[in-house]
Amino acid sequence: MSLPWLQELEERVRETAARLRELRAENERLSRRVAELEGELASAPGGKERESWAEERSEIRSRVEQLAGHLEKLLADDGGG
Repeated sequence: MSLPWLQELEERVRETAARLRELRAENERLSRRVAELEGELASAPGGKERESWAEERSEIRSRVEQLAGHLEKLLADDGGG
């Protein structure tokens, strides 16, 4: 006895598994490329300055996101009252 919905489900699972394998391979390739580029960046002149700037930028971004979150909460509280 053939169940069409089960066959369709099996096909979708196979397609999803194949796509997952492709994405894992791409992720591995991209991870290697990121490591390669980070190595080039670290060895480039001014690498330490760029690293310091990137850390500062990350901290500023985090603080701005926190402030935005506080503002959104205040606006939501104000709109609800």
